[in-house]
Amino acid sequence: MRKNLLLYTGSVTALITLLFSVMLIDRGDDALRVHQHLNRPNENALDACLTADEDALCTHLPLIVIDTMGQDVPGRPLGFGEFNPSSDLHFIFETTEDGGTEINANVKIIDNTDQWNHDNDTPMFESLASMRIRGRSSRFFDKPSYRIRLIDDHENNNRLPLLGMAASHEWVLHGPFLDKTLMRNYVWMNIASEVMRNQFVPDVRFCELMVNGENQGLYVLMETPRVEANRINLNRFRPGMPETSYFFRIDWTQHPERKINTFSNFTLRLEYDSHVEILYPSQINQSEPVVRYITSSINTFERYLYSVDLLRQPERLEQFIDIDSFVDFYLMNEFVGNNDLFLFSTYFHKDIRGRLVAGPVWDFNNVLDNFFTNLPYDEFYLHGRGWLNRLFLSPVFAEKVIERWGVLRETTLSEERLLGYMADVETWLGSAIDRNFEIWGYSFDYRNLSTMARRSLASGERAQGLTLADVNPSSYEEAMDQMRAFMIIRGRWMDENIDVLRKYSHPSRHALWYQPEWP
Repeated sequence: MRKNLLLYTGSVTALITLLFSVMLIDRGDDALRVHQHLNRPNENALDACLTADEDALCTHLPLIVIDTMGQDVPGRPLGFGEFNPSSDLHFIFETTEDGGTEINANVKIIDNTDQWNHDNDTPMFESLASMRIRGRSSRFFDKPSYRIRLIDDHENNNRLPLLGMAASHEWVLHGPFLDKTLMRNYVWMNIASEVMRNQFVPDVRFCELMVNGENQGLYVLMETPRVEANRINLNRFRPGMPETSYFFRIDWTQHPERKINTFSNFTLRLEYDSHVEILYPSQINQSEPVVRYITSSINTFERYLYSVDLLRQPERLEQFIDIDSFVDFYLMNEFVGNNDLFLFSTYFHKDIRGRLVAGPVWDFNNVLDNFFTNLPYDEFYLHGRGWLNRLFLSPVFAEKVIERWGVLRETTLSEERLLGYMADVETWLGSAIDRNFEIWGYSFDYRNLSTMARRSLASGERAQGLTLADVNPSSYEEAMDQMRAFMIIRGRWMDENIDVLRKYSHPSRHALWYQPEWP
C-alpha cells in the first residue's frame, strides 16, 4: 500500500463535498462535465473479477486497445534540420518508410460501465484511426503521447463519443512520464473547468492503454482544442465572406503556412521563437482576404494595447476582450506555474459577434514544480508575458485579478478542497498506478533518464548543495508529496502577495511617457 508522506490538516467540509461531488457543468448541449473519479466506482467497490483468462488485463479503468498492424508509430525526434528563416528551429521527426507522418491503426474502446474491463472484451467502439506521436518536449520521453484521428473505411472523419465525452474525431492520448503523479493533466483540467467560468476546457478521462498486445500503463484521453458546437462554439465560417470568427494560438512554428505577422510580431513583443498561427478557419479557407481580416482584427486590439490609449481610454479595453476570461486564464496558469504560457500552445478565439476570449487552457503536464528546472514558488511568473504585460497597466484588470483570486481561494482553489481532490483521485486510480510503474518504474532513478526526461539542477539549487537525486522523485509517494507541498506553499505565498500586482498599474510605472494632460 502506498502511504502519503505529507500529512495535511483540515478536511473537506460537508458543504464542499456536496458542491463538488457531482461536478456536472453544462457546455451548452448534451455534453456535461463529468469528473470521472467521482462518477465511476473504484476497484474496491466492484465484485471480484471472475474472468477465466489469467493473461487478460483486468482493470476498473476504461481500456483502449490499439493495433498498429505491424507498423511503428512515427513522430520520434531525430534531431534538427537545416535552419529555415521561414520556420525558425526545425525538428526532424521519424517518418514511415514512404515518408508519411502518420500510420493507420485499429482502435478499440472497452468501457464496461461499473464493471471490470479486459483487453479481450467486446469493445463499445471500434474504429480505424490515423495516429502519430505528438508533443514538443514529450516526444523525447520513453512513454509517448499520441494524436489520434478516428476515420472510416474511406478515411473520412469518424466522430465518436469516447469514454462519455462529447463526440469528436480528434483526440490526444497523453502518456504521463515526466509527471510521476500521473494526474496533473487530469486534475488541473478539471479544476480549470471550474475556474474558467463557462469557457470551454478540454475534457479528460483516465484509461489504460494496450498497443500491439503490450500494456503501456496509465494514460489520459483528452479532447483537443477545436471549433465545434460542443467545444469552442463560434459562428461558422461562410465561404466568400472574409469577416469571420477565428481561433488561433501563440506557439513555436510548427506550421509556417498558418503563421501570420501581427503588430506584436513586427514590434518584437512576442516571446522568443513564438508566432501567431490561425487554426480556424481551416487552412483551405484561409484566403488572402480572410487572413487580412483576422490579422487586422488582432492588430486593432494590439495597437490599442501597446499605445497610450490604454491609459487615456481604459474603458475601451472591454470593447476588445472578454476581461473575465483573461483574468481567469491568468490566475489558473499563474497559480500552477505554467511556464509555457505565451510561448507554446497558448490559445485564443473570437466570435464575429463578440470579443476576444482567452483560452482554452492546455497541457498542465509541467506545472507545480514539474518543469525541467525549478520554478520558485515565491514570485509571479506570468504578469510580464505577452499581452499580460500590458493588461496589468490597467487598474481595472489588476483589481479584477486580485478580487477573483480571493473568491477562488474560498471555493475552487481552496487548499482543503484541492488536497481532498488529489487524494480522491489517487485512491480511485488504485492498482492502475502500480501497473503503470511495473512498466515505467525505472524512471524513478534519474540515472536511467536523458536530460530531456528529468529535472535538472538550477544554479541556486547547486549552491544549496542539492543533487539530481534531490530534485527528481524516487517514488510515487515522493512525487505526490512534491506536488502537494508546492501547491500549498505556492497558494499561501500568492495569498500574502496578490496585492503586489497593483504596483504594475501604478502611475509611477508609466509616468515618464504618459501625461494625462497631453493632447
